[in-house]
Order: sequence, then C-alpha cells, then structure tokens
Amino acid sequence: MRQTLAFSKICVVATALLLIGSAAEARSSVNKSVKVAAGETLSEGVSSVNGSVHVGADAVLQGDAETVNGSLSIDDGAQTRNLSSVNGAVRVGERATIDGDVGTVNGTLRIGRQTSISGNVETVNGSIHLNGATVDRDLETVNGDIKLDQGALVRGSIVVPATKGRGKNNWRGTLDIELRGGSTVSGDIRVEDEDRKVRVILRDGSSVGGQIQGAEVVRE
Repeated sequence: MRQTLAFSKICVVATALLLIGSAAEARSSVNKSVKVAAGETLSEGVSSVNGSVHVGADAVLQGDAETVNGSLSIDDGAQTRNLSSVNGAVRVGERATIDGDVGTVNGTLRIGRQTSISGNVETVNGSIHLNGATVDRDLETVNGDIKLDQGALVRGSIVVPATKGRGKNNWRGTLDIELRGGSTVSGDIRVEDEDRKVRVILRDGSSVGGQIQGAEVVRE
C-alpha cells in the first residue's frame, strides 16, 4: 500500500466535506467533540471536523472513527475500524482491537499494550510509539521518529518513503527508529531516499527479520 498516506489524507478531507449531509447516517459533528460511551455498541462510524473523538472503554464501533482538526482517543478494550486524523494526535489504549488502518497527517500516534491493528500505521509529521502492540502490516513515517517497546511486533515492514520537491525542506535532523524491550519487525526497515538520514537503534534483544536498507544501525 505505497499510496496509503496520500490516499488517507484525501479520504479524510473528503469525509469532512460530507459530514454536514451525513449526520443522519453516523454520529458526527462539525464544531463539537463526539463521544462514544464506555461499553456502548454502535453500528456506524463517528466523526468530527473541528473537535475531538473519544471512544470509551470496551465500546464497539462498527464503523470508522475520524476527525480533521482534533485528537482521537480510543480507550482500553474498545473495538473500532479505521482511525484517522489530519491535525491531531491519535491515542489507543490497551487491549483494543482496530480492524483497519491507523493514520494521522500532523500528530503523534501512541498505541498501548496488547492492542492489535490489522492494517497499517502511518503518519506524515509526527512520531509513532508502539508499546507492546501488534501491527499486522506496515509502519510508515515521513518526518517523525518511531519507537517500539515492551515486545511490540510489526509483522510487515517499517518504511520511510522518498519525498519529492519542497517536502525535503521540511526534514528535521536524523530520524530515529528505536526498537527496545524485545520488540520485533518481521519484515524490512527501508529508507527509500538516499539523502534521508535515519538511524535504527536495536536494544534489549530486539530484532529485524528482514533487511535494514538505507539507515545507520546502532546495536546496544
């Protein structure tokens, strides 16, 4: 899914434009936060344009959770489909189940212990923290550090894609990908732009099953 970041951004913005007309189909708001109560079950998605989205503990959401300008919070034991934010952090608690992708354009992603994600985890400008979580597909970042801890598992690869044109002007210094606490990447770690400075730090017996391409490797 090499087009997922750009595709996700387009989809979330398109969703924002449709929210006013779709309020009857999903729990949504334009200028207010949206909440799903702990233990509640919804057969639809939840979304906000200018507001946060909060899914309570052990809630079951059979649709997507989306926001454009606001944070997205999924509490312990909740179940949802895709999670996406354009400008806002995404936090997923422990023992949650995400049946789809998790992504943000400008914001940090934090995923808690024993949480499982069946799709990709992606950000453009923001860090990714996996604390004992499992991701079935890939992790992708353009301009944010990645940290895996507490036995986190990525069954796919970690990818830092090539950036064209003016996007390179937004690069900060060295991008760090750190694996610690016995964490594992089953696939590769790939840096797809030869001008990008990336450091892969392996601690505490953490491992990469495939190849590490285009990055400095530090073993501690």
